[in-house]
Amino acid sequence: MNDDETSCAEGEEDIRAAPSLYTRSTYYRPTMKRGKILKQVTERYLRDDLGYGCYYKDTSTDNRVDRVHGTPQIISSLPELQRLLKPSQPVVVVDTNVLLHQMDVLQQAGKAMPNLVVPQTALEECRNHRMVIYDQTVDLLRSIHKERCTIFFPDPYHTATSVEEKEEGISPNDLNDERIRRVAEFYGKSLPGVSVIFLTDDVASREKASRSYQAMSVRQYVQVLEQTNPGLSLSDLVAAQTSVLSNEEDEAPLYETHLEATALSRGIQSGKLYRGVLRSSDWNTAHVTIRRGDERVAVTVQGDLDRNRAVDGDVVAIALHPLTKWISSAAAPVTSSVKDTPSAGIASETAEPTLAEMSNVRDTIAVEQGELRPTGKIVGIVRRNFENQSGSIFTKSSGKADSEQEKIATKMERENPDGTATCVFFPVNKKIPPVLLRTTQRDRLFGQRIVVSLDSWPANSRYPLGHYVRTIGPAGDKDVETEVLLQQHDIPHEPFPAAVLACLPPEDYKISAENSPGRVDLRHLPVLSIDPPGCKDIDDALHCLVLPNGNYQVGVHIADVTHYVKPGTAMDLEAANRSTSTYLVNKRLDMLPALLTTDLCSLKCNVDRYAFSVLWEVSPDGNIIQVDFQKSIIHSIAALTYQQAQSFIDQPDDPTDIQACAVKRLAVLARKFRQRRIDAGALTLASPEVKFVLDSESLNPTDVQAYALLEANALVEEFMLLANVTVAKKILRQYPTLSVLRRHPAPNRSMFDPLISKAQSIGLSINIEDSKKLADSLDAAQVKSDPYINKLLRILSTRCMSPAQYFCSGELRASEWHHYGLAAPVYTHFTSPIRRYADVCVHRLLAASINVAPLPQHLSSKSYMHDLCTNMNRRHRAAQLAGRASVQLHTLIYFSGDGAKEEDAYVLDVDTDKGSDPSFTVMVPRYGIEGRVRLDAAEVERFPEEHRIAWAGKTKSCSVKVFDKVRVRLSVREMQGDQRELAIDFIEQKL
Repeated sequence: MNDDETSCAEGEEDIRAAPSLYTRSTYYRPTMKRGKILKQVTERYLRDDLGYGCYYKDTSTDNRVDRVHGTPQIISSLPELQRLLKPSQPVVVVDTNVLLHQMDVLQQAGKAMPNLVVPQTALEECRNHRMVIYDQTVDLLRSIHKERCTIFFPDPYHTATSVEEKEEGISPNDLNDERIRRVAEFYGKSLPGVSVIFLTDDVASREKASRSYQAMSVRQYVQVLEQTNPGLSLSDLVAAQTSVLSNEEDEAPLYETHLEATALSRGIQSGKLYRGVLRSSDWNTAHVTIRRGDERVAVTVQGDLDRNRAVDGDVVAIALHPLTKWISSAAAPVTSSVKDTPSAGIASETAEPTLAEMSNVRDTIAVEQGELRPTGKIVGIVRRNFENQSGSIFTKSSGKADSEQEKIATKMERENPDGTATCVFFPVNKKIPPVLLRTTQRDRLFGQRIVVSLDSWPANSRYPLGHYVRTIGPAGDKDVETEVLLQQHDIPHEPFPAAVLACLPPEDYKISAENSPGRVDLRHLPVLSIDPPGCKDIDDALHCLVLPNGNYQVGVHIADVTHYVKPGTAMDLEAANRSTSTYLVNKRLDMLPALLTTDLCSLKCNVDRYAFSVLWEVSPDGNIIQVDFQKSIIHSIAALTYQQAQSFIDQPDDPTDIQACAVKRLAVLARKFRQRRIDAGALTLASPEVKFVLDSESLNPTDVQAYALLEANALVEEFMLLANVTVAKKILRQYPTLSVLRRHPAPNRSMFDPLISKAQSIGLSINIEDSKKLADSLDAAQVKSDPYINKLLRILSTRCMSPAQYFCSGELRASEWHHYGLAAPVYTHFTSPIRRYADVCVHRLLAASINVAPLPQHLSSKSYMHDLCTNMNRRHRAAQLAGRASVQLHTLIYFSGDGAKEEDAYVLDVDTDKGSDPSFTVMVPRYGIEGRVRLDAAEVERFPEEHRIAWAGKTKSCSVKVFDKVRVRLSVREMQGDQRELAIDFIEQKL
């Protein structure tokens, strides 16, 4: 029981009669909608036995300098306080804003700021505003360091720092500020002869400071510290709270002022404003999901002014524009394209999903004018999402500024009177705008990848302000760039915390009949797995037997991850947050700890493993007779590679070879299942994906190879698809509104129009009336002289479609559940729970459906399921982008080592717009690279209907048309700050 809840049954009148031990504060606030005034009374009982605060005492017996544990102790006497404080050093009391915005300074200034006092009021306000800072402050208080004394002071309950409300209308924030100032005053009066400094960046609070202590801003105090300690370097860590520009023209507001918290609260409660999280795919595209009753709608935010200084992840208040500013539902959302990207990169596989699709919300509203996409503007920030960002500094260009970064740097960079420089930091995360950085070490940071913390975004600043945190390493270094790309895509890559590891079973855990109640023993079945070479996280295994009646028993056995990952545990919450494993070229970042990923859950051969099995009886012609679901124990007899399985398929029949017979039977059935799907309209698409051959020691790429897809790959794919569809149907019957499904919406005509036009220009026809007609038209779209054109059309068709998304079945109509690419009415993910959290949820739904385990309570909430699916979609997309960025990085390393290369390429797009730079976009099949080729030509003839341009080359007249095969040179171009990009140049063929 805390002090606010202390019972007053005994001696109640005496306590309330003592003014020093009892306070009663009254606040008035308007009610939700009618505007009535609500009186709110808060009672607090004060204590006179709290002494001078408390600290964590080291109770260990070793002599380590730093410790992270101890026992809290009250500082009961002044001599004890004087003994704890570091001699000849000031006592520094911090307020809320210093904790929220200057944590980097506090963490790094241990020796220079050894006596630190954290008031409880400041700590509680941190918890209300930013939990990350609250956790860091708690760690600071709990860390035991022999060179630092950190004191926690319970000012709300201390008689010396109590504040009585004397004026009606005084805000709780003002009372909190006064109480924190009294903490500094308390120490100033208690420690005569000791300097007490109150750190605050609030000008008004400094002006109200008492004479018993000194009040300073963080920057002022850091300057004092650096003067007395010349080797100290803290200036760059000081967060910027006001514009770092000094020109008068920059002082005028560029953006609308954000509404105050009270006005935001009233607006949201009255329904005039809406609250939501701003999400963006790049700096040009953003939306806020709002709730209108039980319905969620994505509101589009267009342009810098409407975004009004909000960044991705901010909780914002948004006002809807009038209907006249809403946009047509047919208008394509703004997305980045290859044309906007100056350098070459790894070819994408699908269209960029819209933010509304990833959140499973509508982005249109039916009005009299038809379906319109609502738009709005941000009017205030409820909670900031100013996370650390990684990237690089660009400086002024000595000549012509070619890149957009150089143009911005040339405009914004300047020298400051105090010797610092304002420079421009460009995050690798394209959702975040450039950041203005004030630093004393610009030259040293140039060419490095650094981490910067966003601090504020004043209305008179074109870009947000930030401060330097740390240096990652030199730009271009493989390990440095890998860390940067993980931060760029917000991929969790820290070691699993102790609370997660504590959920693991012992490393010597053994499966036995005693610890396997309720499971079906299937260890007698000839189960085997088929995976890529070196696969360690084996999710799935298969078996196929001939039954006495001539039918087949086919089993798909999936690792039973939920046996070890219990709902609501620290490990479950961590897996839900990560949502997926991330695969880079040179490493894998797991969703679950290694003991599960590569050992206990992995269906390795020759060991017993827990599984969730789907068992079918299948007729020889491929008809499903019946299906059963079982929690089981299996014993895999073989862990085959795709190549080994393919050799079994290709070899002559041998009835004595159990493994070969099983694989052959599975292959026969897989062909039937596949043909049946294709007849139903399933698409056969293509990918430009390639793989690297890595050096065994340096892990640098030595070669690039195309993926060779064998029939064995298709075999596994067919049975995984069958299992996913079968499980989807089962969980839907039991949980029609709570099932985690995966949908693939049909593409709209506008997404395919450019491809249809390009195909027509070379005499081919693409029909997108439905998936069956699309599949048939792709089969017919052949160019005899160049078979690769057909694969190119399939690659480009994939890009005309958005990727599939997870959703909760209760949020969408049944007609919207359809998976277009697979031609499946319902579909889910069940077969990879080691690396996908969606599959973990589906396992729990299936277990509840067959009555072997209750459904976890949180999976019964549609609101929770919505948020869970949104996070899984976001994490899944981030993992894909991180994987692609890793391939891009290793491509740069490969070309940097081997120099420029000449290769064949295919033209994907030609710039035929008048006034555009003469250029065209190509894809290089050998490396899966796509990029823009710029022409050094003064005059270009453009033929839009033919998708062709012509120009006078150096030796002859040149012409390029879409789908032409051309010769290009691939090379690495050096950029500012030791950064590099991949360039593609056209090679003019000699006469």
